[in-house]
Amino acid sequence: MSTPPRSNSNRLQPHYVLAGVLLTVIVVVGLLVLALRVAYAGEALPGTQVASVSLGGASAAESRKRLAPVAGTDVPITVRAAGKTYRLKPSMLGYEVDLDRTVENALEAGRDGPLGGVIATVTGVVRSREVPLVTRVDQERFDRTVASLVNEIDRPPFPGEIRVRTEPIRVERLAPRTGRTADPDEVGRLLERAIRRRARDTVRIPVESEAVASREDVEEVARAAEDYLTRPLRLTGAGKPLEVSPEQLAGVLALESLDGGRRVRLGAGDKRVDGLVNQIAPARDRAPRNAKISASNPGASLSDKGDVSWRPRSAKVKVSGGRPGREVRREDAARAIEAAIREGSHSTKLPVKRTGATVSRDDADEVDQLIGTFTTLYEPGQPRVTNIRKMAATIDGTVIAPGAQFSLNGIVGERTEAKGYLPAPFIAEGNKLEDSVGGGVSQFSTTMYNAAYFAGLQIDAHTPHSFYISRYPAGREATLNFGSIDLLWTNDTKTPIFVKTVSDATSVTVSLYGNNGGRKVGASSAPRQSRPGGGFSVVVTRSVRSDGKTKKDSYTTTYGVPAESE
Repeated sequence: MSTPPRSNSNRLQPHYVLAGVLLTVIVVVGLLVLALRVAYAGEALPGTQVASVSLGGASAAESRKRLAPVAGTDVPITVRAAGKTYRLKPSMLGYEVDLDRTVENALEAGRDGPLGGVIATVTGVVRSREVPLVTRVDQERFDRTVASLVNEIDRPPFPGEIRVRTEPIRVERLAPRTGRTADPDEVGRLLERAIRRRARDTVRIPVESEAVASREDVEEVARAAEDYLTRPLRLTGAGKPLEVSPEQLAGVLALESLDGGRRVRLGAGDKRVDGLVNQIAPARDRAPRNAKISASNPGASLSDKGDVSWRPRSAKVKVSGGRPGREVRREDAARAIEAAIREGSHSTKLPVKRTGATVSRDDADEVDQLIGTFTTLYEPGQPRVTNIRKMAATIDGTVIAPGAQFSLNGIVGERTEAKGYLPAPFIAEGNKLEDSVGGGVSQFSTTMYNAAYFAGLQIDAHTPHSFYISRYPAGREATLNFGSIDLLWTNDTKTPIFVKTVSDATSVTVSLYGNNGGRKVGASSAPRQSRPGGGFSVVVTRSVRSDGKTKKDSYTTTYGVPAESE
């Protein structure tokens, strides 16, 4: 007998049952969520809490009230670093709670997320949900407080020190001390985390140590200093030997650190050694001394006002004295003393450099010619003659080194009565003759100008008179006024030039001794050209022949209406 087949409806029945059950659950959960959200409209859902403060069923106003104590609490954070404890209030770090945003987030909690927040809403019924406080931090204030804390924590390594006292001499020891550093970024991260988590545990700041020399190392340096101060330091190499006493050395010795303070040795303080050298060096320095040149009166001289030529004459010149100088090399001397102290040596050589004289003996020995000379005349007994002779005496014996420039005003200076100059006629503005202290010295300037002119030297600056004075060569003369008009020429030869002046009641002569290589000099004047209203202009050409070559230069002088002589 056969069994009848089961219908399909009977086989699907369990699936319908499961589906029904799920549908029922969904409906129930949905109704529960709907009921909760309706019941807690405008309020925090059950299970909501902030900083462990329950806000379930609290309105916005009530939530603010409950959280006010939390938001307003400025409980210090305890920080521990390098054996010290620091207490920092969050407000010091620029921290504050944004209460409005926090409450807003608390009321929204459980109403968003997967499936429209259904799961979050239901979860709050069985367990709490923590909503974080919304905080703000003033970054500038935070960084400033962190930097201040790090500055408190950090400590540079101290390798130790020795201090030498006198009367009596004794060496004091200062013990070394390790250094320490904290990483500002790490400190900031730890503090920020503690603030945001409102941690009550101590924040421990990691600190890195910097090792230094040991107490025994410092003690060894101190003993070396005591031993070194039993004898003076002998300095040689700059004149007679010099001894630096232990009392002087006491202010110099110092503990020197190496490798960041990990090693120490006996040495000297830089500034202290510099001070010692500056005390010693001036007494060891020696200025160079120029060779002295002298010559008898020249056997020949020019006084021509017209065309004329000149070549050097052999001359007998006496040379005496002259020596190079020396100068202690300050920086090298300091290093030499430091090295002696480090090595425990009580003798060292001061480094010096030789300084040449402006006019050396060897250079002066090359002066063997009368290279230029000129003479001008004056009427005796006048005040201007006193001034001319006074200037001549001042210039007599001047030596101009190769390449140097001669300045008449620079050597003589201002003419004053205190120097012995007298009032005498002087060409003032408007070609007027007025008495002035030192008047008349233009005649010496003209005499010097012609001596340099016929020596074939480089004339740098000269100024003719504003009107012609008959005692001078036309177009070949030079006036003088302190502060405004000077006579300048350069010694463009390879040997020094010695200036010899001779004056008497009626004339003054300037002679230049040196060696210009035999320069032959000629002066020629073009015909004078009259000017409307009086006066004239004249062109004077100088030719200088040297080494088979001739160089010419011309100078035009324009004179106004002639006036009385100076």
